Amino acid sequence: MTLTETRRNIITAALMVAMFIAAVEVTIVTAAMPTVVGSLGGISLYSWVFSAYMLANTLTVPIYGKLADIHGRKKVFITAILLFVGGSALCGLAQSMEQLVLFRVIQGLGAGGVLPIAVTIVGDLFPFEQRARVQGWFSSMWGLAAIVGPFIGGFTVENFSWRWVFWFNLPLGLLIVWVIFRFLNEKQEREQKSIDYTGAALFVLAVLGLLTATQVVGHQGPSHPAAWILFAVGTAMLLLFYRWEHQVENPFIPLTLFRHPIIASSNLTAFLTGMGMFGVIGFIPLFVQGVLGHSPTLAGLAITPQVLGWSSASVLAGRWLLKHGYRPPILTGVILISLAASAIAFMNQQTPYIWILVCMFVLGFGLGLSMTSCIVAVQNAVNGSERGAATSSQMFSRSMGGAFGMTLLGTVMSFQLKDQMEDYIAQNQADLSAEAIQQLREAQGVTTPEGLAALPGPLAEQIHHFLSQALDATFLTAAIISVIALLSAFLLVPKGSARSLSAHEEA
Repeated sequence: MTLTETRRNIITAALMVAMFIAAVEVTIVTAAMPTVVGSLGGISLYSWVFSAYMLANTLTVPIYGKLADIHGRKKVFITAILLFVGGSALCGLAQSMEQLVLFRVIQGLGAGGVLPIAVTIVGDLFPFEQRARVQGWFSSMWGLAAIVGPFIGGFTVENFSWRWVFWFNLPLGLLIVWVIFRFLNEKQEREQKSIDYTGAALFVLAVLGLLTATQVVGHQGPSHPAAWILFAVGTAMLLLFYRWEHQVENPFIPLTLFRHPIIASSNLTAFLTGMGMFGVIGFIPLFVQGVLGHSPTLAGLAITPQVLGWSSASVLAGRWLLKHGYRPPILTGVILISLAASAIAFMNQQTPYIWILVCMFVLGFGLGLSMTSCIVAVQNAVNGSERGAATSSQMFSRSMGGAFGMTLLGTVMSFQLKDQMEDYIAQNQADLSAEAIQQLREAQGVTTPEGLAALPGPLAEQIHHFLSQALDATFLTAAIISVIALLSAFLLVPKGSARSLSAHEEA
């Protein structure tokens, strides 16, 4: 692309803003969700607000990359931004948790194209010597989003409405579309690549079947026929996907990469770690606001130390693995994650806020050590021609783990809440009004101090206790998963120096 420096800088600024609003969507919604579910009810779908977005985002990343090669970066990027903005507008208009989950899928479908295409456009705009520096600017957007997102989310729901958490994307998104449409000119050099739509469809059906089966268990119990049918369908789709990917020329997920021991072990560790810990991060604000009774701002800021710990550990991991290989930083990171998860599992209504901040920093430090080392390990395990696919497999594994973890932990919380509330209703039905029973069953207002304050004293105290007990079980499940991740890393991550486990680059 031949552009003047001014036009290139304008485009780069727009792409950085696009990266920011896609990145901040995760933390800002996490901070706002206790208030959202207090307004809309449907706490059993709490985890699906995150899982739906993450799944749609993750599953579309490989497809967007190929679509950009076939149809051009500009058209596909603008389409992705418009989907994201449209989904954001709909999320702000949602009248129920079911609607919010659906609209988050649309938002995630757009977000899945923002990151890969923005990075690709940057690669087109800048010469080799400048790409690393510019990519550093883009990486800083994730750190900035993670730090300011919780504050923006908490401040917005305290002073305006939770709906503005989504609506603030509209003016920025439309401005980005105008800038890219007006200033970006690209040569139409299209590649004739095939897209494995069949593989993608089979994988989506498999994942949705398994996740929905988990959700049905949370609502109806493990003996419900629908849960077993969905589990069987999901498993069958997964087996079909595995067979299909081995025979297609350009697979949706290149399974041959997993023949590398370091790639297989790193991706499994990332999946299990993401499953436990990214799920926990989504529930910490709910604990801070719903159990401890703090403000939405403090609930959102509780996850900020995790980001600071991750950033600090990432620098250390890069130096450590060069001297001692991938295994020490990965194992140390997962050990720290397990310790933090265990500490979080023992939190209660008397837990000091400062202790949560400490646990989140340790958690982030462990994630920074392990995740950074895993990414470098898979990148160095292959030659340059396979590096993009290897890196994508690591990010894909982590995101899928987070999606499964949010759904599983949400199911645990939902099941515990429902079980406790039904027992309470059965024992006190004569003393409860029909409105109180309905409110208990829907858990309306259970996540906010304002909602609790509006209820009769004994009833509010009971709901407060139920939520605390349900989150205890949720965090305990996450701690068990983190121990499994540690066991996996200890048994499977190979020993040896980073150089000995790396591919020999072709001259």
